[in-house]
Amino acid sequence: MRREAAKALGNLKNASEIVINALLLRLEDGDNSVRREAARALGNLKNASEIVINALLLRLKDGNYSVRAGAAYDLGELGNASETVINAMLLCLEDANENVRLFTAQSLGFLGNASEAVISALLLRLEDGDKDVRACTAQALGKLGNASESVIRALLLRLEDGDEGVRRSAPQALGKLGNASEAVITSLLLRLEDGNEWVRRDAVEALGKLGLKSGEVLPAVVQWIDRHQDTEYVGSGIDALWDLVAGEGNRSPLDF
Repeated sequence: MRREAAKALGNLKNASEIVINALLLRLEDGDNSVRREAARALGNLKNASEIVINALLLRLKDGNYSVRAGAAYDLGELGNASETVINAMLLCLEDANENVRLFTAQSLGFLGNASEAVISALLLRLEDGDKDVRACTAQALGKLGNASESVIRALLLRLEDGDEGVRRSAPQALGKLGNASEAVITSLLLRLEDGNEWVRRDAVEALGKLGLKSGEVLPAVVQWIDRHQDTEYVGSGIDALWDLVAGEGNRSPLDF
C-alpha cells in the first residue's frame, strides 16, 4: 500500500511541500520497493530542492541495488549537476551491480557535465563486462559532445562489439559528435555490412548526420555502393546516399 501510494503521488504531479515531505519520509522506509517508488516519485515531481537532492544522494548508498539504481536515474532526471552530485555519480559507476552502473552512465549523459573526470570514467565503462552498460555509456558520451581523440577511438572499437545493442549505440553517438574523419567514415561504412539490420540503419543515419559537416562522406558512400552493388548490403549504402542527398531523416524509396 505504501509503495502504491508513493507511485500515485508521483503520477499526480502535485509537488506541494506536504507531498514532498511525505515522500522524503518514505525514502527511509524499511521496504526496498517503497524506497524505490518514493525516489521515482520525487524524480517525476521534478523538485530539485537541496533537501530532495541530498535525500537521493543518501539513497545512492542504499543496501538494495534497485534503490541505488533508481536514485541514480532520478538524480539525472532532476538535472542537478553540482560537484557533489557528479562526484557521487562517479562513485556509482564502480558499483558492483550492473543496473546501478547502467542508470548512472545514462544520468551522467543527461546532466551534461563533460569534464575530464566524467569522460575518463565513462570511457572505462565502455569496457564494462555488461553489454547494456556499454551501450548506455556510448549513448551518454554522444550526448556529452566531447569529440576528443580518445572518445572517438573508444567508440570506434565499440563498432566491433559482440553485442548488437552496443554496435547500435556506437554509431548513434558518433553521428552526434560530428567527427567525420576518414577513420570514422570508413568504420561506419563497414557497419553497412553488419549482420543486424538495425545496426546498418543506425550506421546509415550516422553517415547522414556527418554528411552535413563534411563533403568527404558523400563520395565515400558512392564508392562503397560501387564496390558492393552485387551484395545483399547494397541497399544500406543506397539508404545512406539518400540520407545524404535528401537530408538525414527522410525515408529512402527502398523503405516504402
